[in-house]
Amino acid sequence: MNIALELLVKAALEERLAHLLLFHSGAVVERRQAGMYLAQALNCQRPREDGPCLECSACCKIHSGNHPDVQILQPQKASFGIEEILHWQEQVYRKHYEGKYKVYILEQADRLTLPAENALLKVIEEPPERTIIILSAQNAETLLPTIQSRAQAVYFPVIEKEVWIDSLDPSINRQEANEAFRLCGNDPDSAQVILELGVAKVKQWVNQFQESVQERDFLKVFNLFPIEKNEALIYLQVLAYQEYGDLRSPGSMLAINKTLDQIRKQANPRLAIEVLALELFRQGGY
Repeated sequence: MNIALELLVKAALEERLAHLLLFHSGAVVERRQAGMYLAQALNCQRPREDGPCLECSACCKIHSGNHPDVQILQPQKASFGIEEILHWQEQVYRKHYEGKYKVYILEQADRLTLPAENALLKVIEEPPERTIIILSAQNAETLLPTIQSRAQAVYFPVIEKEVWIDSLDPSINRQEANEAFRLCGNDPDSAQVILELGVAKVKQWVNQFQESVQERDFLKVFNLFPIEKNEALIYLQVLAYQEYGDLRSPGSMLAINKTLDQIRKQANPRLAIEVLALELFRQGGY
């Protein structure tokens, strides 16, 4: 446990914890575990001086994911839409079921759309009592400055590859996990998505895109679709970070990063990638 988290647990036990926390960097699993441990500290029935007992009914329910006042929210699609946040708002203002505190962990908060962030601000500005909101994000800088300024930020150190691989389900092939970690530039959250999509699938798409650009064959670009937004984001991230091929051109990197930003801001993935291909054609490929 890092020092910042230790201080949060101490504040939780003393019931003086800030209502809005921002967990960033590290890995999503690590941030989730920290949020659940904090929820245990807030709701423990027999707390110790240094943290929750981990044995009482409340602690066990939180650990198993069955506590009615502790919830983990994830985007249903590639981003958090305003509909999801508005639905969540209704739950936030309901009464507690059995816990001392309601705790909500919003994972992948860096995928909130702008309307969703504005809706979230309403809850942040008028928070229900005894309610803690934890925003979990790999990149905190993508959040609105007004949200960042209202949150107590907690930084999680960059996780080492072996530590991340050891945290995965034992059934996952270690060689594939290692390749996923490499493909995305050592970002554990993105590596997790690559594993879910399939390492072979991701590499195949990237290779086909490269071939279409190198051969300046726009018809081959059409064979890369349809793809969903979350797939497009991962494919482009791999394009930006991969170690094979020649992606060292500043112009190419700028074009890829611009396309990533456009898709994150709700641009049509197909249209954005087609425009990217044309731009790379114009630049002379990689």
